[in-house]
Amino acid sequence: EFNPVFVLSSSCEQCREGATYPGAVISPNLETTKIMRVPHAMSVSDCIAACCDLSGCDLSWMFERRCYIVNCQHKENCEPKKIETVKSYLTFVLRPSQRPASLLGFGQVIPSMVHSVGLQNEPSEEVSSLKELSLLGKDPSLEEIPEYIDDYKELEQDPFQVSIKHEQKESTDYADWGLMVAGENSFNSSVGDDGDNQEDFSEKKGEFGKVESLLNKNSSELNSVTEHSTERLSSLLEMTPFPEKTSENTVKELIVSAGDNIQVMLPKNEVELNAFVVPPPPTETAYTYEWSLISHPDDYGGEMERRHSQTLKLSHLSVGLYAFKVMVSGENAFGEGFVNVTVKPAIRVNQPPVAVASPKVQEVSLPTTSTFIDGSQSMDDVKIVSYHWEEIKGPLREQKASADTPVLHLANLVPGNYTFRLTVIDSDGAANSTIASLTVNKPVDYPPIANAGPNQAVTLPQNFITLNGNQSSDDHEIVSYEWSLSPKSKGKVVAMQGVRTPYLQLSAMQEGDYTFQLTVTDSARQRSTAEVTLIVQPENNSPPVAVAGPDKELTFPVESTTLDGSKSQDDQGIVFYHWENISGPSSVQMENGDKAIATVTGLQVGTYRFRLTVKDQQGLSSASVLSITVKEENNSPPRAHAGGKHVLVLPNNSITLDGSRSADDQGIVSYLWIRDGQSPAAGDVIHGSDHEAVLQLTNLVEGTYTFHLKVTDAKGDSDIDSATVEVRPDPKRSGLVELILQVGVGQLSEQQKDTLVRQLAVLLNVLDTDIKVQKIQAYSDISTAVVFYVQNGHPSKVIKASDVSRTLHVQLLKEKADFLLFKVLRVDTAACLLKCSGHGHCDPITKRCICYQLWMENLIHSYLNDGESNCEWSILYVTVSVFIFIVVIVGLAWFCICCCKRKRTKIRKKTKYTILDNIDEQERMELRPKYGIKHRSTEHNSSLMVSESEFDSDQDTIFSREKIERENPKTLMNGSMRNGVSFNYSSKDR
Repeated sequence: EFNPVFVLSSSCEQCREGATYPGAVISPNLETTKIMRVPHAMSVSDCIAACCDLSGCDLSWMFERRCYIVNCQHKENCEPKKIETVKSYLTFVLRPSQRPASLLGFGQVIPSMVHSVGLQNEPSEEVSSLKELSLLGKDPSLEEIPEYIDDYKELEQDPFQVSIKHEQKESTDYADWGLMVAGENSFNSSVGDDGDNQEDFSEKKGEFGKVESLLNKNSSELNSVTEHSTERLSSLLEMTPFPEKTSENTVKELIVSAGDNIQVMLPKNEVELNAFVVPPPPTETAYTYEWSLISHPDDYGGEMERRHSQTLKLSHLSVGLYAFKVMVSGENAFGEGFVNVTVKPAIRVNQPPVAVASPKVQEVSLPTTSTFIDGSQSMDDVKIVSYHWEEIKGPLREQKASADTPVLHLANLVPGNYTFRLTVIDSDGAANSTIASLTVNKPVDYPPIANAGPNQAVTLPQNFITLNGNQSSDDHEIVSYEWSLSPKSKGKVVAMQGVRTPYLQLSAMQEGDYTFQLTVTDSARQRSTAEVTLIVQPENNSPPVAVAGPDKELTFPVESTTLDGSKSQDDQGIVFYHWENISGPSSVQMENGDKAIATVTGLQVGTYRFRLTVKDQQGLSSASVLSITVKEENNSPPRAHAGGKHVLVLPNNSITLDGSRSADDQGIVSYLWIRDGQSPAAGDVIHGSDHEAVLQLTNLVEGTYTFHLKVTDAKGDSDIDSATVEVRPDPKRSGLVELILQVGVGQLSEQQKDTLVRQLAVLLNVLDTDIKVQKIQAYSDISTAVVFYVQNGHPSKVIKASDVSRTLHVQLLKEKADFLLFKVLRVDTAACLLKCSGHGHCDPITKRCICYQLWMENLIHSYLNDGESNCEWSILYVTVSVFIFIVVIVGLAWFCICCCKRKRTKIRKKTKYTILDNIDEQERMELRPKYGIKHRSTEHNSSLMVSESEFDSDQDTIFSREKIERENPKTLMNGSMRNGVSFNYSSKDR
C-alpha cells in the first residue's frame, strides 16, 4: 500500500504540498479531468510550483520526466495506483478553504507559463501526450479533445477552461446528460502553434499503449489510496486559509447555496434546483450560472433544462442518487455550491395472488385411477411462495389427498365426486384459494357387437359351407355364441353343426336363400344379434371334354397296349367312361373298357381306331377317337456300352458305371451287370442297380474290377460290353493313423468329433486344420475307429503315420491318458507299414510282424526301445548265444562254489604270545598250543608280551588272568595261590 509523505512547501504562499506517492500513476478520464502539461518543469519541485501557481490545480504529476498539472473534478479520477515499471511521482496540492485568486495573480503567473509554453515548437507532442495519458482511463472519446489555443492574449481566462463547440438549437435550451458530460463538462485544454501541426492520435497510441498494458498486467498490484489520503482529497475545500499574494484585482468569493438535499419518490420524476448567491450581483449586472452533474447512478436517465440559469429543471429521473454542482461567477467574483437529489422507487401496493386450478372440472372413468390437477398457472404480481392442496370432499378412502406442490397428483381413485381446494400465498403473505372438482365414474360396460360375417353364395352341387362369427366384439368379453335359422327361412332344410361356437358348419342345403342369425352375449348378460344371408345357386353345368390321348405306333409282334383317357375333364366330374373299337383289321380283346385306362390285346398288323365316350353327372357326354398303328417287325440287335475304363483312388471307394448309352432300334428291355470272376470280391452293389442301366458300386478295395454289361431288346437279342475299374491305393496311406475309441459309432456326434480334432491338434502341436479325418467307422459294438492323417508345412506334407502314432502313444497312454473325450483303446497306423527287417511280413489285422522260419523278434528292441515289431534275430544265432550264455553262467557258478569251499578248509592261525621270563613252568605249560602245533617261541624276546595276529595286524591283544580263570578255573586257583597276587594285563594298561 502507499505510504503518503507530507512535505511542507515553500514554493507558494497560497498552497502547500500534500500527500506524495512515488511510483504511482492515475487513470485520468479526459471528459471529467483537466490536465495540462508544463513543458519546462524538469523536476518535481518545479512541477509542484507550477501547480501552486494555478488556482484550479489539485495534483502535480511527474511522469517519465514530464510534468503534468491536474484538476480533479472527482476524487476517483485522481486515486493513485501503484505500478513499479514506470517512473512516476504524484504530489497532491493543498489549498486554503477560501479559494478566490486575484486576477492579478493570474496575470502574473499565466504569462510566464504562457511564455514557456509558447516557446515549445511541438504542440502536437503535447496533444498526443494528453491522449496517451487518457489511455490509463480507457476513455473512448479522445478524438473529441480540443486542441490547445495559440492565442496567448486570451489567457486571462481560466487556463483549464475549454472552448466547447455547441450545436445551435433554437427549439430547446437543454441537452442530454450524456452529451453534456462528454461535451460541455469536459475541461481538458490544449496549447499549440497550429492545428495543422497536431499528429493523429493513432500514430501515438502505439507508443504510449505501454501505460495501459502495464496497468492491465499489474492489475493485481494496484491499490487504492488509503483512507487517510482519501479524506485529504475530500477536504481540499475545508483547508484553513493561507496568506495569499495581494494583487491589484482580488477575486471575491461568493457564497452559493443550491438548497437542501432533495428526495422525491416515483412516480414523481421532475424537480427544480435553485441557486442562491450572497451577496447579490451589483446593479445592472448579473451572475453567470453553470450547473453540472458530478455523480449519478450507473443506469441513470434524465434530462436537464436551463443549465445556465439560476434554476435548473430536471425531468425523467430514474431511481438513484444524483449530485449536482453549480458554479456562479461574476465580475471578479466566483463561488460554487452542491446539492444532492435522491429519487426513491414508488411505494408498491401488493396485489393478492390469483389461484388457478386447471382443469377446473374433470371427469375420468375406471379403469383409469390416476390424474393430475395443475396449479402452476396461478399468478401474482411478484412471486408465489407457497402452494397447498387439500381434499375437502370425496368418497371414503384410507387417506385424503394433499400436497404442497404446484401440480397435484391423484392416484388410487375410487368412484365418486371429489372437491379439492388450492391455496396459494405470495411473498407478501397474501393468500387466495380456488376449487377444483373431479368425478370418477364406474367403468362403462357397452353391449357386444355381433358380426356374422358377409353374405355368401355357393353353387350346387357344393352344398356345404362354414360361417364365421369370430369378428364379433365386446369391450370386456363375449361369453357365448348362438346360431339359429332366421324365421325368414322357416321351412328350409339344412344341417347345422357348432351352433354354440363362433363357427357354424352348414351342409345338405338345397337351392334357395338361407338367413342365419347369430346372437352373442357378454359378461354382463348383454346381447347383440346379427344376420347373414347364404344363397345356394343351382349348378351351372358344362359338358365334359374327352381326351383319348395321342395316336400310337407299335411294331409287331407287340400285340397289346393301353388306352389312357384319364386326361378327360369336366366341371362337375366325369362319372362314366366307355372304350369301343370302331375299326381295325381284326377283332381285339379289351379289359377295363368302362374305366379311364383300358388294356387292348390281340392286335395285328394294321390300323385300329378306338372311341372314348365320357359323361358327367348331368348326363352330358363327349367323345374322342384314338388311332393305333401296328407295323411289321424290322429288328436290329442291341449294342451295349458299359462305359469303358475308370480309375478310382482311395479313400474314394464308390463309383457309378453308366450303361444308359446302350442302344437298340426297338428299345432295350433289360440290363444285367456281371462281375468278372477274377475281380476282387469286396465291393457292394447298392439299390439293386445291377439290373438297371446305371450300376452303383461302393466299398471297393485296392485292385482291378471288371464288370460285364448284358443288354437285351424286345426280340430277345442281346449284346455284352465290359467296363474296368482300377482302384489305386490311397496316396496318403503311409500317413493314415487309426485311433480306436471306447464309444459306439452311433454315439459319436459331429460336435464331439470337432472337439476330438482340436484335442489331437493340441497333443500333436499342430493346427486344427492340419488334421484331416478320412473315415469314421464301427470297430466293434462298443468301439469306434477314427482314421485320420496329419499334414504340415507349405506346401502341405503328410507326416508319417508311425511318427504320429508314436507321439500319440506316448502322450495318451503315458502322460495324458484322460485328455481326450473318450478312452483310447489303441493307437496305430491304419495300414501295416512294418518292414519286418526283410525277414517276414506284416499282419494287417494285428499290425505285428509274422517272421519267416528261423527268424524271430528282437525282444530287446521290441520291449525296451520303441516297441516296434521286427524280425531281426535269427533263431540259430539266438540258440547258440543262449547256450554259450548258460555255459558261462554255470562256469561262473562252479568257480564261485569252489572258492567258497576252499576258504572254509583253510587253517586259521592262532594268536601267538610271548610269555614273561619269570613265569613258572606250570604257566608255561598252560600257554602251549593244543593239538601239538608248535608256534614260534618268543621266550627270549623282551620281557613285554607282544601279540601277532594271523594277518600281521596291529590289533590289540588282551592277555588276562581273568580269561584264563574262565577257561580253567582250577589252574587259575592254583596259580593264584602260588603266586599270591593275580596278574592282569590289557592294552589299556600300556
